[in-house]
Amino acid sequence: MKRRHRLAALFIIATLPLALLAIPAKPALAASVTLSPDNGEVDSLVHVSGTGFTPGSTFRTYFAYDTTFETASIGIVASDGTIAHFLTIPEAPGGSYEVRVQTSHEYASDYFTVEPSIELSQTSSLVDEQLYVYGNGFRASRGITFRFDNQIVATTATNTKGSFSAIFRVPESELGSHEVTAYDNTYRLSTRLSVSQSISITPDRGPTGTKVTVNGTGFRDDHDITITFDEEEVDTSPPAITSDGNGSFTASFYVPTCLNRTPEVSASDGRYTADAEFTILASITLSPDSASYGDTVTVTGTGFRSNRVITMTLDDDGIITSPVLVRSDNTGCFEVEFELPASTNGAHTVKASDGVNSDSASLTTLPSINLTPTSGPIGAEVTTSGTGFGANKVVTIRFSQSHVRTSATDASGSFTDYFEVPQNSSGNYSISASDGLVTANATFTITTSIELEPDTGHVATLIAVTGTGFTGAVTIRYDEVIVATTSADANGAFAISFPTPASRHGHHSVTVSDSVNTIEATFTMESEAPPVPALLSPENGARQNSRPSFNWESVTDPSGVSYTLQIAPDHSFSTLLLEKQGLTQSQYTLAREEGLHATDRDTPYYWRVRAVDEASNESTWSSPRSFFVSFIPQWAVYVLIVAISVLISVLVSRKVWHKGSKPSPD
Repeated sequence: MKRRHRLAALFIIATLPLALLAIPAKPALAASVTLSPDNGEVDSLVHVSGTGFTPGSTFRTYFAYDTTFETASIGIVASDGTIAHFLTIPEAPGGSYEVRVQTSHEYASDYFTVEPSIELSQTSSLVDEQLYVYGNGFRASRGITFRFDNQIVATTATNTKGSFSAIFRVPESELGSHEVTAYDNTYRLSTRLSVSQSISITPDRGPTGTKVTVNGTGFRDDHDITITFDEEEVDTSPPAITSDGNGSFTASFYVPTCLNRTPEVSASDGRYTADAEFTILASITLSPDSASYGDTVTVTGTGFRSNRVITMTLDDDGIITSPVLVRSDNTGCFEVEFELPASTNGAHTVKASDGVNSDSASLTTLPSINLTPTSGPIGAEVTTSGTGFGANKVVTIRFSQSHVRTSATDASGSFTDYFEVPQNSSGNYSISASDGLVTANATFTITTSIELEPDTGHVATLIAVTGTGFTGAVTIRYDEVIVATTSADANGAFAISFPTPASRHGHHSVTVSDSVNTIEATFTMESEAPPVPALLSPENGARQNSRPSFNWESVTDPSGVSYTLQIAPDHSFSTLLLEKQGLTQSQYTLAREEGLHATDRDTPYYWRVRAVDEASNESTWSSPRSFFVSFIPQWAVYVLIVAISVLISVLVSRKVWHKGSKPSPD
């Protein structure tokens, strides 16, 4: 029994602390936290206030408690158990986050919603200006699309904290406020950008006469644009300028000649104006900018001081100009000419100066050669004068590709020499002179020629051929057939005649050649057809034997004539029974093997004839005639002969009998 009581006492002692813990304590005042505001952008300043905390205790304020974006700050609870301090919202993706205030005795929480925000590096801009856009509070690691109004202008991606930065250029747009939007498929946030009018000019400096391109942006859309230069309206291209739907335009104009000020270029849509400054520079232009010795070069100057004496030099040496005294006018312009003196090949500097302003231009001296004469026969002597080569250089002269002379230039790059025309066919040839670095060319013509007299005619016409510029044996061909040969005399001339061979009407080549030259002329063979032959016999509808003879009138032609005979079973000659070509006589009798079959009275034969000359000119066909063929078979001939013989015998016998039976007169 005592043992049982002892055990019970030990159990009570052991379980008493647990029982005491299970007894509820007297409730303390509950801790609480309030955020003001409870939503906002990254970097927002939030007032955190709380009550019911243990006075004098240390507290920690956690933003985004128990997340990867958690931050903390430390403070001391006031003696009345309250806290109050400010919290700057750190960089974090958009969403709701727990803000916990915690001491070693208690804690309390409230929630703050991070909202997205975007900001532009400037709130007003010009078209094509580069802007930065910054954002916070978007979804983490998301693609971001940026739009200017409805136009996509950039893309990027947020970092793990939902922040980003990007660059875009302001697209073409009209004057006024425009919406810039950032979108990550969850958040869409916009801000406003004001676009102003502006112009840019290209180039922004240069001499008068410079073509200037004006690009305008940010003007009112679909409005007429006026461009002025130095407060004067200028002709533009296009002549009528209208801003497009984005308020943009492009036009160009030429800086008016002879100005020496610094004017403004202005563009206006009637309400808004933008300006740009153009700087006029002193300048000279050369026409041409490359030349040969003796060529005239015109120098035009603009942008110089008004009414000033202009000094002209070529490679720092004075040059003779026309007029001799050069002076700018009251607009700073001048024009002068000079002849390019002998100078070496390459670039030379032409300079104009009014004592303060100056400009230079490059003039290239080109090599050139002159030939005297420029045409002639083989063996002619040709003088060659060259300028614009290198100083004191060896010069090689070539006729076509053949070396004909070696010469040398003087200190000014000039030379004079000669060569003899080598054997070549007639025509134009390039004569070159080269100092190894530069080459000049001229053309020399070898004057080989031929003449035909006459150059039209008929077969057997006697053609006289004369030629010059040939050498040695000369061969004359009509088409491809050799028709004559001769030899050129000491002066390269020849003369010979030949009769025109039979050939088709039209153009034919007459070619004359020697060992090096070949030249061609054209002879035109007559194309007049001979007369139409008139048919003589057989007459129309006549009966003939199986080998009839055909006769027609003879015709004549300067080129000679032959005949073609056709026989057919039909009037249209669609089927030919016989065609004989090249008949030289005006008659033809069918050969035995050409004999015709007999015809009945309804199926005659037809025949016709035409004339053909040796130039292949053909007359039209004669009017056809018809004829019939009928004949007695051979056996019938024999029978007829026998019958006739018998008849004759009978008649003779009767005559003799009658004589014997006549009574005597007695």
